[in-house]
Amino acid sequence: MNIQTALLPPHAEMVRAMLERDTAYEGVFFTAVKTTGIFCRPSCTARKPKPENVEFFAHADDCLSAGYRACLRCKPLDAAAIAPDWVQR
Repeated sequence: MNIQTALLPPHAEMVRAMLERDTAYEGVFFTAVKTTGIFCRPSCTARKPKPENVEFFAHADDCLSAGYRACLRCKPLDAAAIAPDWVQR
């Protein structure tokens, strides 16, 4: 397990947050969809992918490095994607 993976919440928690569009996880992780090549914020309003087609990343830069492109709907590269105060501490 690398340091970036260690910073993420448990996998099941991230899947739940993604499926429920939980805004409390904004900036905590990003959801990357293998079948489309797009990455999103957890709260994105786009149709939700099957959990087996998803990868989770701690930072948007990690998604870009892995070859994913930013979602045009939720715009994960915008400044609003900064981690909440409770994560930054």
